Amino acid sequence: MNLNYAEFLEIVNKSFLPAYVFYGEERFLIDEAVKKLKNKLLTDGTDIMNLSIIENVDDKNVIDSLETLPFMSDHRLILIKDDEFFKKLNDSTINNIIKHIEDGDTNNCIAFIFGDKIDMRKKLFKTISKVGAIVNFEHLKYEEAVNYVGFFVRKYGKVIKKPVAEYIVKNIGVDLYRLLNEVKKFVSYSNDKEILIDDVKFLISSNISESVFRLVNAIGLKQESTAIYVLNKMIANAENPIGILAMIGRQFRILLKAKYFLKQNLDRKELQSRLGIPYFSINDIIEQSKRFEEDDLIDAYELCVKCDRELKLSYDGNVVLESLIRKLCN
Repeated sequence: MNLNYAEFLEIVNKSFLPAYVFYGEERFLIDEAVKKLKNKLLTDGTDIMNLSIIENVDDKNVIDSLETLPFMSDHRLILIKDDEFFKKLNDSTINNIIKHIEDGDTNNCIAFIFGDKIDMRKKLFKTISKVGAIVNFEHLKYEEAVNYVGFFVRKYGKVIKKPVAEYIVKNIGVDLYRLLNEVKKFVSYSNDKEILIDDVKFLISSNISESVFRLVNAIGLKQESTAIYVLNKMIANAENPIGILAMIGRQFRILLKAKYFLKQNLDRKELQSRLGIPYFSINDIIEQSKRFEEDDLIDAYELCVKCDRELKLSYDGNVVLESLIRKLCN
């Protein structure tokens, strides 16, 4: 089965499957899906013994996990979080995993967590699609993100009017982890029961989405000094380098999708739906996409992926991001 998050929730509340694949851009909902699986499968008090999390796979640790029986519980849950999964394991191990899934083992449930995309042609994914579930966690649409802001605010015992929630999404974007972090700031700052627009405007000291748009626009025009200026301004506003990179990468993905869909002569309403962005942003996205060739956008996104690895190994994220900007401008 190929599902979205809502369809996954319907199924997991009724029963569980022997294998799952979670992938996509919305990492908050992926983490929520993992929590749902844990709550469904693992008995309270025994979850430590019956949960295996593998972030660096090898043939031994994967097979050992599959062959381990549950302890004082009916099930075990194996989480594999390694995008290099297919490069690190030999064919024999992968075939062993496939057999385990095809046999419908009720002792061990295995869940794979990948990045934004997967290759559905691989035998493992074809098998899981037949007997398990492959769940795609795309970034939420604008209205969905607005609803989540309201949910987060209510979770902390406060209320928010829809126009204020819309203002937050317009300025922060639709990534749920970013929205949750901002909501925490608003809740801590506000002394009232209601989150007010003035509080929100005060705390959002710079328009992050607009800054990323300006930065990418400068890259498209090969204006290196302008791009670095915008980057340094974002950093000065205490934006996290990893968060900045995520927003830059997301912008290039949107532009690449926009160029693809524009070739199909979609109208603006359909384009907005396919891209999952607010309607008021469509004209800007169309204009910005014209500044790049398709190959340039692909190269830019690949540079962002490489930069992500470098950021995680670096002590100075600012230098890494500046180096990225120089490469993108040249």
